[in-house]
Amino acid sequence: MATEGIRIVVDDAEVQAGLSRLAAAGGALAPAMADIGSAMLASTQRRFEAEAGLGGVKWQPFAPSTLKRMSAKRRARPLLLRDKVSPGLYSSLTTQSDEHQVQVGTNLRYAAIHQFGGEVKLPERQQTSSFRYAAQGAGRTKDGRRVGSRLRFAKASSRAKSRHERTFTVGAHSVTIPARPYLGIDDQDRAEIAAILEQHLRAATDAEGRR
Repeated sequence: MATEGIRIVVDDAEVQAGLSRLAAAGGALAPAMADIGSAMLASTQRRFEAEAGLGGVKWQPFAPSTLKRMSAKRRARPLLLRDKVSPGLYSSLTTQSDEHQVQVGTNLRYAAIHQFGGEVKLPERQQTSSFRYAAQGAGRTKDGRRVGSRLRFAKASSRAKSRHERTFTVGAHSVTIPARPYLGIDDQDRAEIAAILEQHLRAATDAEGRR
């Protein structure tokens, strides 16, 4: 997990009060913090699976133009698990803790753009694509005749005799990515943290009573 970059700090009074009660009872804070970290990591991962942020607020869906470029298999997967980049975000999530704090996050550079949204500026670039010629045109008339361009995209592994490559320039442009927040805690998380602290508090109290 990165030590620099963007950080979201949650300083919750209720959680702090629970930790204070546990410390006053002689309970060890580090194990409680580790349990909280594991629970919050699981909660964060569930947001990817549910396509929703804090409080279950649904993420903005992909634009129709983006979905059109995806295969049916990729469209069936949750939002941030559909492309070639974001699945790494899910698997990179981790937690660290000690007796003073719990961290849940990732060290990937593109993590912040998904959390907060923003504009990504892409420079002009050269791109090479493979094409082939189909037997018939792409369009169809009312009487069923195929007309129009026969040019099709082809896989690089295609063995079609008409397969060829073209290099073209993609102009500089920007892409707007909406915020799809996955980090942070909500009321459900606070309730889970309170339950974890209560469990550790009972254990500490029982241990003190047996002395």
